[in-house]
Amino acid sequence: MNREEFLALEDNKAMAKVLNDEIEAGKEAQAVLDEIGLSKKDLTEQALYLVRGKFLARAWGGYTTTKRTGNEAGDTANGVGDSDPSKGYNGI
Repeated sequence: MNREEFLALEDNKAMAKVLNDEIEAGKEAQAVLDEIGLSKKDLTEQALYLVRGKFLARAWGGYTTTKRTGNEAGDTANGVGDSDPSKGYNGI
């Protein structure tokens, strides 16, 4: 399988399965990546990670954060549920 065929797979879970099948066949992870023509950047873009000798597919791409988005239930101009974030813990 070449790089273009690999990147054309339907999702990152299918990609992880292809990579893990090669590892189970006895190949080293870096050898599998070299054979397909993938870089670590390609893996990151596809939300694939090498953990303890196995490729894992992250369920979603992008970043996660705890910062408020403004879409929380009960959000008002003062804060979530009329709390006042400027007052810290006492504003609840």
